[in-house]
Amino acid sequence: MTRRAFYILLMLLTVSLGVKAQGYCCDRQGVTLEYVRKFPKSGETQWHHVLKVKDVSKGADGSVVTSVSTFLKPNGKPYYKGDIIEQVVLRPNNDVWVDMEQVTVDYIKGRAGLNATAEADPTIIPADMQPGDTLPQVSGKAKVSLLTFTYRIWDRKVLRRETISVPAGTFDCIVLEEHKLESGPGHNRDVINHTWYSKGIGFVRHDSYINGKLDTSEILYSIK
Repeated sequence: MTRRAFYILLMLLTVSLGVKAQGYCCDRQGVTLEYVRKFPKSGETQWHHVLKVKDVSKGADGSVVTSVSTFLKPNGKPYYKGDIIEQVVLRPNNDVWVDMEQVTVDYIKGRAGLNATAEADPTIIPADMQPGDTLPQVSGKAKVSLLTFTYRIWDRKVLRRETISVPAGTFDCIVLEEHKLESGPGHNRDVINHTWYSKGIGFVRHDSYINGKLDTSEILYSIK
């Protein structure tokens, strides 16, 4: 039996046993996920990231999950101008659909306190991702007054399945690699990201590499 056939069989058994299937996001209203992002080379903390699932409601295409992320400096002061709101749709097949245009606008609003307009491809985090799969490229741009910022995410591929242990516990994950380039006035960043996703949680670990070297690592520390 091939590995893909094994996972398909496992999924069918899960359904037949009445176990609730899940997507790669947290859809439990009121749950708080707490992360810490560090610079591995120095061991210094860049930020504390508190993500709270504020609302889960029924939409036309599935469950609409609204979360609010608060970023804090190590001294407890705000890292950004405000909180960042993110809304995704958990479809009936448990794919997670993301409106990147709205995510971009909300990110700029929270990070810099500025209003922006955006054009971007939507993206999906498939519930049935398997090692060896590739995901479509995502590109977008945002305008803030007369300034234009662009981003592109490509070479998106599922590397492997892996069970990892972090302060919040031990999780079965799928590992996704992506190449992300952000460009704009005063902001240029070219990174390779590795993200560990766990069903019913979302990301458990997120590593960013610059020029082949690990730059930052964000890890899930608690679930409340």
